[in-house]
Amino acid sequence: MGPATRGGCEALCVQGNMPCSGCFGPTSRIKDQGAKFLSSVCSNIAAKDEKEIEATLATIPDPVGTFYRYGLAASLLRARVRRQTQA
Repeated sequence: MGPATRGGCEALCVQGNMPCSGCFGPTSRIKDQGAKFLSSVCSNIAAKDEKEIEATLATIPDPVGTFYRYGLAASLLRARVRRQTQA
């Protein structure tokens, strides 16, 4: 979750060369950690046609669980869904 989270926790997991999973939280400039991480992943997909893009995205087994592991409660996407259902 590096592009969407703060560094500096100096936890044993990172010191042991495990990738950051984002448990230290989003930076102060990020309003929606999951959306920011999804944007980062999508901007790095080299595929050009729709089938290649779908195949790449299919390699992420649980996008909501991955991108919103720590921030789903504060997600702007959920707020948008609630507003649409109330209308």
